[in-house]
Amino acid sequence: MKKSLLSALLVCSLTLAAVPSNVAFADTIDEKIEAQDQKINSLKGQQADVANQISSLEAEIAAVAEKVSDLEAKQDKLNNDTMKLQDKIAKLKVRIAKREEAIKKQARDVQVNGQSTNFIDAVVESDSLSDAIGRVQAMTTIVKANNDLVAQQKRDKQAVETKVKENEEKVNALATTQKELETQKNDIANKQAELNVLKANLAAEEATAKSDKDKLNKQKAEAEAEAARIRKEQEAAQKAAAEEAARQEKLAAQAQQESNSTPVSNPTGSNSTETSKPVQENQTGNTESNSGNSSNSNNSNNSGNNNANNNNDNGSSWGGGSGSGIDHSGSGNMYAQGQCTWYVKQVAPWVGTYWGNGAQWGASAAADGYRVDGTPAAGAVVVFAGGQSVGSWNADPVYGHVAYVESYNAANNTITISQGGMGFSSPTGPNIETISASGLTYIHR
Repeated sequence: MKKSLLSALLVCSLTLAAVPSNVAFADTIDEKIEAQDQKINSLKGQQADVANQISSLEAEIAAVAEKVSDLEAKQDKLNNDTMKLQDKIAKLKVRIAKREEAIKKQARDVQVNGQSTNFIDAVVESDSLSDAIGRVQAMTTIVKANNDLVAQQKRDKQAVETKVKENEEKVNALATTQKELETQKNDIANKQAELNVLKANLAAEEATAKSDKDKLNKQKAEAEAEAARIRKEQEAAQKAAAEEAARQEKLAAQAQQESNSTPVSNPTGSNSTETSKPVQENQTGNTESNSGNSSNSNNSNNSGNNNANNNNDNGSSWGGGSGSGIDHSGSGNMYAQGQCTWYVKQVAPWVGTYWGNGAQWGASAAADGYRVDGTPAAGAVVVFAGGQSVGSWNADPVYGHVAYVESYNAANNTITISQGGMGFSSPTGPNIETISASGLTYIHR
């Protein structure tokens, strides 16, 4: 009875051990979420920096565009001035040509028509010397004025041509500067385009980081829900274990009371009676009553030891149960999924819910009234002690192993078993194997 209580408590302690792993998983998720937050903040900072650079480049482009606009205005003004100067030059050329033509005509008149006599005629026909001098001076002035006018017009023409050349040089200089500004403007625009691409990439990375964070939050929520489910199952397991412990204690108390009230014969053959010794548990959970006379008491102890040795030889040390075990089909499967005990409970619901680890099942089954021996049979549960061979491998040295007997071949004394466990490719089973039936313990329904 005590061992049944210890088994129930062991199940509870093993179940509670599952909580830290979920807590650790939740802590890991929180760390990953924090890392994603840091990444998102970093990306936002980079995007802000890129946005500032883009704004700065936009300001530069605006400044360059303004310079280009000013240059274009200056260039337009110079072009207009040049056109006006060209028009002025053209008009001066026409005037100069007309004046030169008039001078040439005057010269031809002098040569052809003898106009040179005009000076003599003017002197001869003058009334006085002063009149003659005046007439000569007047004619000289006219000739000189014509020559001076032509010379001035030529100077004006030269000045205008010089001005046009200066304007053309300025226009060329402005064109060169404008070209350089256009190149600068294009370079800045290219940088701006690259920064826009970088900004878009950072935004995409931020979106991905946020998506990853959402996934982590979902995993966290799922982990918390799973932890809540496990805690609920643990609470139910603890409650069931407490109820089972109370039941076992009640049974133990009833057995103790019945044992104390049963009279036994006096070894001397007298009519006096004595209360028999309390029922004691052996290591496997079976009970023996110590009654009878002193002579056959020793024989009974020796026989019990011999039976125990024989049972150890064939894999059983419980000496069997009553054969009418408690059916636990309605108790549910409280073993850890993926363990060998969970699988056997799934395929054989009648086995106990709190029988402990695999190596403890024989004692727990015998305590629940099941027949436990070394006889193989289909439909039985086979129990492997800690470190005992299971075909090509050995059971866990501490927890042992259990499996379900699918069939028994008496011809070669082998059993075909189905089993589960974390060491198999399919922990939830079934994993089929045929092994020797010798030296094993079997629980019969």
